[in-house]
Amino acid sequence: MAYVENEPPLVPYQYPIIGHTYRLQYDAENFLKECKEKYGEPFSLYVFGSVRTFTGVESTPEVLRNSDVFDFIVGSNKTFPVSDVFNKFTDSTPSYVARAVHEHVSGKLSVYTSRMQKELISGIEEFIGDCKEPKVIGNIQETLSRIVAKPAANVILGEEGAKFEDIIVSFTTTGKAIDKLRFTPQFLLYIHPSLYKFIALVPLKFGWNPITQHRDLFVQRCKPIIEERICQRKKLGENYIQKDDLLDFLLSESGTDVIDDKLLNHLFGIVYILVFVSITSTTRALSFALFDYGGRPELWNELYEEQLKIYNEANGYLSTEDVNKKMVKLDCFLKESFRHSSDIAILPHTVVGDSYTFSNGTTIPKDRDVYLYRNDTAFNNKFFGETSNEFQPKRHITSFSNGKTVHSPATKVDRSFITFGGGKHACPGRFFAVNKIKMCLHQLILKYNIRTESGKIVPPITFSSFKIPPISGLIFENRN
Repeated sequence: MAYVENEPPLVPYQYPIIGHTYRLQYDAENFLKECKEKYGEPFSLYVFGSVRTFTGVESTPEVLRNSDVFDFIVGSNKTFPVSDVFNKFTDSTPSYVARAVHEHVSGKLSVYTSRMQKELISGIEEFIGDCKEPKVIGNIQETLSRIVAKPAANVILGEEGAKFEDIIVSFTTTGKAIDKLRFTPQFLLYIHPSLYKFIALVPLKFGWNPITQHRDLFVQRCKPIIEERICQRKKLGENYIQKDDLLDFLLSESGTDVIDDKLLNHLFGIVYILVFVSITSTTRALSFALFDYGGRPELWNELYEEQLKIYNEANGYLSTEDVNKKMVKLDCFLKESFRHSSDIAILPHTVVGDSYTFSNGTTIPKDRDVYLYRNDTAFNNKFFGETSNEFQPKRHITSFSNGKTVHSPATKVDRSFITFGGGKHACPGRFFAVNKIKMCLHQLILKYNIRTESGKIVPPITFSSFKIPPISGLIFENRN
C-alpha cells in the first residue's frame, strides 16, 4: 500500500487483515457516522485488504470538481468490471457517450415527451392492468423495468426498433446478465484487488460474455433498420433528414456506410451501455418513489390533485413544459425520495494523479480509492435543518414574503444534492430520467390508489453501504 505524508486519519482497528470490513458490511450507516464524528473528514478505513478514504460533506465537492485527479470509471471497474464487458464491442470513451446523451437524449426532451407518454401508458396497461380489484405486485422492480424499457427503446432505437417485444425483454434483462460478474467471492480482495478482478474476468478471457446473446438479438432486429437508413442516406445525400432517435445520430457519427461487424458491434456497445445504466437506475428510483408514496397517505391527495389539474389542462397530452414546470409538488416529492434512497457511501473514485491534497491539508496517494460518504450530505443539518432525517417534500420549496415561491428541481446538482454526481461530469441523462419518472408517476397516481401491503412506511433493504428497494408488495387499485 502506498502512503504519503499527512494522510487522512486511519481509523484504528482490532483485527489484522479483516480491519473494518465486518462493520462496514453489516453496520455501515452507524459506523461511518461514528467515524466522521470522531475523526472528521476525510478519514480512511482498512477494508478487504486495502485502505479506502471516505469524504464527507465538505470534501466530497472537491472529488467531484477534480475529475482529472479522481476517476470514477477506474474506481468502479475495480470491483465491478462493466467496462471490460463492453470494451469487446466498442472503444467509445465515456466523454463521447456523455455527449451523445446530453445532446441527443436530454437535449431533445420536447421531441420525445409525447412518444414517451404513449409508451408509458401502453406499458402500464400491459404490465399492471386495469386493477378493478386490488392487485398486489410483489416484485415491483421487475414490473417497472418492463414499463420504462418501452420509452427507452423508442428514444434509443426509434419507432421501428421499439416495436419488437424481444428487444424490450432484452433491455430489461441486460442488467441481470451483467450482474453475474458480481458473484466473484469478495474474500479474494483480502489477497489483492487485482486477483479479485482477474477471477471476475476469467469467463471473458475464455470467450464468454454475459451480453453476447443480446448482441445477436440486436443485430437480428436492428440490422435491417440500419441498412435501410444507410441506403436512404446514400440516396438522398444532403437532403436526408436525420431521425429523432439516438441510433440515427450514432450512424451519422460513425462516418461509414459499410455495415460490417465492426459497425454493428460499435452501435450495440453504445446502445447497451446506455440501456444498462438507464434502465437499472430509473427502475431503482421509481421503485423507491412508489414505496415512499404508498406508505405516506398524508401525501396522496395533494399529489393527486396536482396531477389531475395538469391532466385536465393538457387534455391528457403532456407537454415538456407540463412535466418540467407544472409538476412542482411531484418534483419535490421525487427529489425527497432521491435523498432518502441515496446509498450510504458509494461512487468510488480512484486517484489517477500522483497524489491529491484536500483543502484541509490532508493528502492521499496515487491509486487510492475514495468513496463519497453520501449520507453526510443527504442528511446534513447544515442544508436541511433539524428535520433532515424526516421525509418532507416541501423542504425543496422556498416561499418569499411577496408570495412568490421557488422550488429546487430534482435535476439540480449542488453541494446539498449529489444523487447525480456533480461538477462537469454530473449525470448527463438526469433530465431524461427525471422526466420519464415523473411522467410515469403522473400516470400511476392518476389511475390507481397505491399503498403498501402493511399500510405503513417500508424501509429500504441495506446491504453494506448500498440501499435496495423493498421486496414487499405494493397494492394497486383502480381509482374508478
